[in-house]
Amino acid sequence: PGNLSNKSTGCGDLASGIKSILFDDVISDITLIGSDGDSVPAIKAILAARSKVFRRMLYGEFKETSSREVRLDYTGAVLRVVVEFCFTDDGNASHHFDGLMPESFVRSLVRVSAAAHYFDIPHLEANVYQKLTDMIVELPSLACVVYNESINIGNPVEALSRMAEKKIRARPRKSLLPVKDNVGGVRSLDESLLETIVFNEQSTISEFEKFQCLQHWVKRGSKKSVQGTEGISKVESELSEEISTTITNLAKQLDLSRIPVSKLTSVVEQSHLVTRDDLYQAYRSRALCAGRIDNKIVVEGAGTPEVNGTYIQEGVHQDTPMYLMEGMWEGREVIFSIFLCSETTWYISIMPEGEMPGEPTYIDFYYCDHASNNCWKIPSRGWQPINIGQTPPPTCFVTGFFDSKDSM
Repeated sequence: PGNLSNKSTGCGDLASGIKSILFDDVISDITLIGSDGDSVPAIKAILAARSKVFRRMLYGEFKETSSREVRLDYTGAVLRVVVEFCFTDDGNASHHFDGLMPESFVRSLVRVSAAAHYFDIPHLEANVYQKLTDMIVELPSLACVVYNESINIGNPVEALSRMAEKKIRARPRKSLLPVKDNVGGVRSLDESLLETIVFNEQSTISEFEKFQCLQHWVKRGSKKSVQGTEGISKVESELSEEISTTITNLAKQLDLSRIPVSKLTSVVEQSHLVTRDDLYQAYRSRALCAGRIDNKIVVEGAGTPEVNGTYIQEGVHQDTPMYLMEGMWEGREVIFSIFLCSETTWYISIMPEGEMPGEPTYIDFYYCDHASNNCWKIPSRGWQPINIGQTPPPTCFVTGFFDSKDSM
């Protein structure tokens, strides 16, 4: 027995011994052939011990039981991660994807998760899930990559798609409009997912940020844009007619009246993604408020501290200026808004993007009944808590100017 000791074999303990025969062509008795033709040597008994699917495949009634080669619908790199985990319990797959750009690396990890689900290796699946979660925390724009890839794969990685969408909804600006090396973000989304993530009722980004998302998405893979008929962009490259139609339809969903004039003239108009008629209507809507708006409103002293801050005039509602502020609420990026409803009552609320003020989905904090000839002028005092608003109520005033005349 002494001659068979671990020491005499030179392989150390059991874990080290098994790891020493990983990918060993001499000892292996089965070869997994990836969808890319890559060959991965393995040992049937070890695979079967770690996966019920491998057990049935290699020792059951499958035709693979009599073959030394098994062809699978996963790349060789993905299969190497699966095999290595079966041998070592090591879920660190980085070295199998050396040389890949961050987006390609993330997509490969999602495919590893799909393979782990197929082969019924839950510990590997959990490891990949945690790895991707940590990567998204560090770089939120990767959530779009995970979401797109997992949606394309489907049910095996449904948990990943739910996680990624939740991350995007919680931090939409950082997720969709990356500032670091253009990694991930809205450009990573397929056409079918662009509307789902950016333009649906759950989106909390501003209208200008929606436009930026559309602009970034159009530019992916294109070198430049040229003006087309009626101002609609024709992108020089491979944009199909169907995709161009989608872009046109999504651009029409933008409420351009909520975009500041400076952005309309310097960015939106220059992009040629919206029609001249839509731009005209936006300028006209903004002009209705010209000469009677205050560009910035400061809210302070509210018992719900999240609503305090500086609100910028962006858009109109019922021919009255609306004021918006980006902020956080219960761990989510949201838009706080100040708006007039029914010409008599002002509200401070969270505004679900894509919905009109006063809808039941709004989260109201404070209100102020304000009967005045200047109904468009925000009252500085007289606010009262409503729904989840906490006392004391806030004070509102124009930056650099305090109006006490209309305060009561």
